[in-house]
Amino acid sequence: MNPHAVAFAGWQARLDDACGGLHAIRRVVALAETASTQDAPETRAAPAGTLVTAWRQTAGRGRFGRNWADTGTEGVAASFVVEAQSGERLALIGAIAAAEACEAALGAPVGIKWPNDTFVSGRKLAGVLIERRGDLAVIGIGINVSQQEFPPELSSRATSLAMLGAHADRIEVLCALMRSLDRALAATDESLVAGFHARDALRGTRALFATPEGPVEGEVRSIDPMHGLVVRTETGERFLPAQSTSVAEWGGIRVRAV
Repeated sequence: MNPHAVAFAGWQARLDDACGGLHAIRRVVALAETASTQDAPETRAAPAGTLVTAWRQTAGRGRFGRNWADTGTEGVAASFVVEAQSGERLALIGAIAAAEACEAALGAPVGIKWPNDTFVSGRKLAGVLIERRGDLAVIGIGINVSQQEFPPELSSRATSLAMLGAHADRIEVLCALMRSLDRALAATDESLVAGFHARDALRGTRALFATPEGPVEGEVRSIDPMHGLVVRTETGERFLPAQSTSVAEWGGIRVRAV
């Protein structure tokens, strides 16, 4: 039998068991392989309360149309179909859930770079993609688990649980992610914001932001993750709304064009 098929064989049963005690996640679809869980037909047809995951993802994608650096079977790829709500709240839910799942594997705190990326020591460990589809939304989460290295263009800005010293199994990380997302979906705004502030990696650092009025660069003074952030520029402090602002460069790394 194909060794990949043997490795994948127990996933559906494990995930069904993990789903048993949850409230917001009521159904799991485990695919052997897909280009992207976010774009899979099973995700597009799924009702709220469904998790679609893949043992092997080959062409994942992130925010602003960027590719997610898939390495076959070394990471977690999951798309959670939920009832639509504000994009800012969903981004926060995804960020908190990813951070908690990573912390469970590492036994140590991780940071969140607003709005929803999980970082350790300036390197990205997990990412979140929120997409609205009518009355539903999809929270896509990717976590680097067992990678031992990344391509040269990513080596200075990506990390994995294994590279950070965790001996984590992907299915265990995925089950932890299910539990943490289920909790986050039920959490109050105040609880989510508190969880973000406890992990905020952006406040107090310099960053370049893309805004409708053009690029803004400065030191991040404060962040309200659901509404926006205050940046101290050369001409004074500016409030940048969450709905129209994105990080373009941080820590010397260009994230997107401005």
